[in-house]
Amino acid sequence: MLDYQIYRNCFSSAEMRRIWSEHATITAWLKVEQVLARCQADLDLIPAEAAAAIELVGISDLDIEALAAEMDLVGRPIVGLVKQLRALVGTQGPHVHFNATTQDIMDTAMVMQMKLGLIEIETVTARLIKLLGDHTKAHSSTIIMGRTNGQHAVPMKLEVKLAVWRSELIRRREALEQAASRGLNVQIGGPIGDLRGYEGDAGEQVKTAVAARLGLGVVEPHWQNARDGIADVVTALGALCATLCKIAHNVNLLSSSDIAEITETHTNGKGASSSMHHKRNQRTSEFMEAVSRLGRQKAEQIGEFTLHEHERSGGAWIGEWVIVPEVFLLASGALQWSQNLFEDLTFHSEVMASRCGTSVKERAAG
Repeated sequence: MLDYQIYRNCFSSAEMRRIWSEHATITAWLKVEQVLARCQADLDLIPAEAAAAIELVGISDLDIEALAAEMDLVGRPIVGLVKQLRALVGTQGPHVHFNATTQDIMDTAMVMQMKLGLIEIETVTARLIKLLGDHTKAHSSTIIMGRTNGQHAVPMKLEVKLAVWRSELIRRREALEQAASRGLNVQIGGPIGDLRGYEGDAGEQVKTAVAARLGLGVVEPHWQNARDGIADVVTALGALCATLCKIAHNVNLLSSSDIAEITETHTNGKGASSSMHHKRNQRTSEFMEAVSRLGRQKAEQIGEFTLHEHERSGGAWIGEWVIVPEVFLLASGALQWSQNLFEDLTFHSEVMASRCGTSVKERAAG
């Protein structure tokens, strides 16, 4: 459904789809192989000519159908990639993928994509925080009925309600920054993560050099069977989605016919019903809520895939290939709807005031 032409803009942003596309993913695998070779050549572990030859290969040189066929056979996509790279660089082929393993390439590439995805998430979250700040300032004197347990409580300032939403989003953004500091790490370890095949500290030098070139962190000794960093990032995205879901649900409630204190600005055809032509449904907040729910629920699954056995556990690791991109995609969609909502929202202060006055009179009469 996330790829359907008629649905995809409802569930994810175009930029996040680009970051996690098949083309971008294969490009990231290729980039890791190239950076690894360059760092090894700089340390005289492989010939400089080999690194140069590997760096000349582009994704257009690869046979994607052959990669898919190899994946179906082997169960890992990097085997086919390495086979093609070795063929493409001719006599330098033996130096491709030197002292590396599939998980090194895929984990590091995924983290590269996560880094780009988090930049996009941060950019849109910052816009949303600013929009809420603007609305808060614009309604510093607006009074709305406070509601507790589904019942009228006492009148309150609308700016307080909005400021609570804004402050929660600021905390979610900070949590993502903290998770990124723990989770965006290079993975260079070889067959069981211990850099076997290198002499002395050459392996550590390669790992540090690759991390520096890619702008990633380093974990000692490795994290190929310790997925807490990935889980931190995905869980933080899930918490962001939970906040967005809460906000969307409240906006939807306040937009109902029975309350009608907030409405989405109407344009012809927006929120139309196929059977009840008088209706103007609040589509933006409902999609914001639905996609946020999906993002939160999908993020909860990451815990299952931290349970690795021994030094590597394919049955756990493979699940990340689906969960991580989908959480990023859904979070981007939720944020996109959120931005649309607060760019296009009308607050009916006169309705809010009349409801507060009515409630005060009712309590006085009671």
